Amino acid sequence: MRIGRTRGAGLVAAAALAAGCVTIPPGHAAVITPPWGGTDPKPAPEGVAWVGPLGQVDVLDLRSQERNEDLRGVAADGATVEANASVVTYHLIPDELVAFDEELGPEPYDRIIKPIVQAAVRQVVARYTAVEIIDTTNVPAIQAEVTELAGRQLRPMHVQLDMVFMRSLTVRSGPFYEEVLATGREEQLALTAPQLLAIARQRADVLREDGRSLSASHAILAPTLTTPQLEDQATRAWSALLLSPNTAVVVEPPIPMTLEVAP
Repeated sequence: MRIGRTRGAGLVAAAALAAGCVTIPPGHAAVITPPWGGTDPKPAPEGVAWVGPLGQVDVLDLRSQERNEDLRGVAADGATVEANASVVTYHLIPDELVAFDEELGPEPYDRIIKPIVQAAVRQVVARYTAVEIIDTTNVPAIQAEVTELAGRQLRPMHVQLDMVFMRSLTVRSGPFYEEVLATGREEQLALTAPQLLAIARQRADVLREDGRSLSASHAILAPTLTTPQLEDQATRAWSALLLSPNTAVVVEPPIPMTLEVAP
């Protein structure tokens, strides 16, 4: 009899195969194709299963599987975001093992799961600025969004994504990032320019209104003023100024004058 296909990285080889039987280790199940063709629609559970001469068996791991990944993305403002030593955990759906085995084939993690997780990280990180990412209170939300997005894409492929744990989420600023920040500041100034202009116009309106009020009061007061009243107010003002403790009076000698009489 021939052993047939055996797979690693979630597809574990059978421990023994003799006399048409295969031993399925604990935590695993097997997809069996009998020698007469047609895959058995019901996976064989752990233990000893009959395969038959010239049959083939694929033993798959049903336990939660974990991979360490260095995930990267670009923030909304152009900063490079790194999540080194991140942990990706997933497991196969027991009731869909036959479809998984037929559709995904060997080594599904590197070919399918990993690219989908990386794409989800890039998509989610692009929604946040660098300042929002370095704020640790936002990290759980980012992880949840990545897990939900990647999990939704992997579910039709008979894979249940448990979690993407983004460990040591950091922001790296490069030469282009400073240019992005400078451009962002210029954009902010451009956006605030209309507001500053509106504030200046409001202030000008207030000053014009104050000027009109002052002019109206002067127009009412001017006809009532007389020369004696103005002289009295001037004398009072000078007296208050001279009596102020902050005023110093300096008496200077008179400037000599020369009178010339024409002959």
